[in-house]
Amino acid sequence: MDAETVAVYERRAHEWIERRGEASDGLGRRFRNQVGSGLIADLGCGAGRYLTEIGRPLVGVDVTTAMLTLAARRGVPLVRADLEALPFGEGTLAGAFARHSYLHLPKARLRDALSDVWRVLQPGGLFLVTLIEGEYEGRDLPGDDFQGRYFACWNAPELAMVLEAAGFLDIRVDRIERRPRGHDLRATARR
Repeated sequence: MDAETVAVYERRAHEWIERRGEASDGLGRRFRNQVGSGLIADLGCGAGRYLTEIGRPLVGVDVTTAMLTLAARRGVPLVRADLEALPFGEGTLAGAFARHSYLHLPKARLRDALSDVWRVLQPGGLFLVTLIEGEYEGRDLPGDDFQGRYFACWNAPELAMVLEAAGFLDIRVDRIERRPRGHDLRATARR
């Protein structure tokens, strides 16, 4: 993951969670209902906004120590790891949840990172990833309230293609309104 983006989260973790607050959109709960009782990893869990919604069995994964320190209050197992080198064996997870975490990877590296997600999922395992819709790629996304982070925005066809190239099946990409402006892409796919 981009070192400067990691540094922003390390320095500003408390401020980030104060601004973002708790997850209340039900996305984690809906994902858990689709996966069932198997082990899920929240990939890029940050301060743990979705950990309670997703429910157990669950492991949170993040590259930043400061964010994991905040997530620790959730009482779930946590692992410090980079999204481009997941620390799980092949077929370990029933589900992988990634809410706005893979958007910090350059487009050229996303396929390999998603291939690693495919590797750690069980056959039939479910993956959910959200990204910002758009054409932007680089540092200092216009309108970002935490300047210095790297972002790669995607359109639906190119996201579907990279998921397919990583080995995923049953790919669905939905366009979701993002407040206060713009749209996100929410994709689900199975190993």
